[in-house]
Amino acid sequence: MTLRKAFTLFLCAILIFYIFSGPAMLKQMKEDYNKSMEPVHEKTEWTGVITLWDYPRLDIRSGARFSWIKSKISQFEKRNPGVYIELRELDWNEGPSFLKAAAKIGANPDIAPVGSEYFFMWGGYLEELNSYISLEERADFIDSILDTARYNGKIFGLPWMMTGYTMLLNTDKFNERNVSLPEKGEWTYEQFVKVLKQLTYDGVYGFNSFIEPGSYNTFGIIMCDGAQIIDDATGRYIFNTPEAVSGLAKLCDLKHKHKVTHPDFGAMNENQAWSTFLKGETAVYAGGSWTVPLLRKIGDNSRISFTTARFPTGKSSVPLSISSTACSYAVFKQKDAAKRKVCIDFIKFITSAETQGDLENFGYFPVRKSGKHLYENDKEMYTIQQSLYFAEHLPKVKNWSEIDLVLQTRIKEAVLGNISPEQAVKEAERIIQGLK
Repeated sequence: MTLRKAFTLFLCAILIFYIFSGPAMLKQMKEDYNKSMEPVHEKTEWTGVITLWDYPRLDIRSGARFSWIKSKISQFEKRNPGVYIELRELDWNEGPSFLKAAAKIGANPDIAPVGSEYFFMWGGYLEELNSYISLEERADFIDSILDTARYNGKIFGLPWMMTGYTMLLNTDKFNERNVSLPEKGEWTYEQFVKVLKQLTYDGVYGFNSFIEPGSYNTFGIIMCDGAQIIDDATGRYIFNTPEAVSGLAKLCDLKHKHKVTHPDFGAMNENQAWSTFLKGETAVYAGGSWTVPLLRKIGDNSRISFTTARFPTGKSSVPLSISSTACSYAVFKQKDAAKRKVCIDFIKFITSAETQGDLENFGYFPVRKSGKHLYENDKEMYTIQQSLYFAEHLPKVKNWSEIDLVLQTRIKEAVLGNISPEQAVKEAERIIQGLK
């Protein structure tokens, strides 16, 4: 056999081999490729059940209140086989007290959104997270927001979002009365009152809102002369100054002196006050930032055209307010180090930079620098976001909920005309000084 024939037979043999084995090889290559595209699951050292207690958050797209956290739980469980997150749904009325009571008796969950609450940091109920968060990760958080979860130099929670308050303006009412909207969303208290007078007519009222513990929608007016509630340096209650009295008087004057509010302002709850805006009975409404996407969702039915504006300025040159809260997820003290790590992995997962884009579905604001551009093309939400630079965070005092209850009760009594602003401030101070 010549060399050429031998070589030809060799090529034929190879061709026959590939004809019969080729399909199997291609199938294997396809399986290997598909496998390479699957997410890699790190081996979880700990497996078991993690308990999570959380509050409802209305997703404007679906109308569901726990859909976001449930989807995150599902994703985390898939990435960590053998780990199960058990969700307990809280409500906003009883949930805060329930969580505090559970912590006191050691019946708390593993995880809850309490990482910015002073009571839990001060009480030693939470895991310290400094060693679990790299300097690079910390650098992405807005400094003032991360500070809400820090106590004595230690980080006890990972922020996910923050909320704020705004003035909602029914632009149809402004147009009907030929009233100009505040330029760039800014106005002084005097300009604010003048506009409200023009918008109070024929069963339409210039302003309405509500007064309830835990809600700070009216504090943008109460603080407009520069009043503070708690001294940041000392933690001392200081809402007892002439600025506090004059700011509260400005809120009361809207109803009793200028007569530009709904007649039941101060007596209405949130749903009742909100309803007057939806019905077109109120031209300007002070409410939470989450009302903006909600109004857009129901806009076709309510037929309300609206925009947002900052709170009016008084003696203070900037629109002061309280930002309500920063939501930070925290891990309660754990005996098992491996379980502790998985719990921390979970709160890092649900507060990651990738989750910041979800906030627009709730009317919340980013807590990370990488998410600050979320509302750049959204005029109304961007106006609120810019106002947050002047907003104070909730004070870091262990009995804030008790202080808030006393203060809001006295503010309400003043707005209803049962006591004067001076009496309200003095009575609140007297009671709060007696709290322990």
